[in-house]
Amino acid sequence: MSAGRILSGCLVILVLAGCASSPKETRGDASRVRVVKDTDLVKGCQVLGTVADNDFEDLQRKAARVGGNVALLTPERPAKGGYFGLQDYMTADVYRCETTR
Repeated sequence: MSAGRILSGCLVILVLAGCASSPKETRGDASRVRVVKDTDLVKGCQVLGTVADNDFEDLQRKAARVGGNVALLTPERPAKGGYFGLQDYMTADVYRCETTR
């Protein structure tokens, strides 16, 4: 067996192991993320990051993955993605709020 084949095999194993160990969000996790457009609803909340996706539920799942329970849609900031940049993606800032109003 050549060193290149061994190295390739190790890389495949590492990639698969990384995929297998990543947490899978359920629909229940996504449904706990409230998506809002009003910035007043996230005042006093902890900012966790930004997520983007072209599917609403997937956007919620990504927000749940980073620990958020509120996602503030960012107006007029659609990102282009997918093959050749032809898909519009929604972006949202993710927050952890003690109470959702």
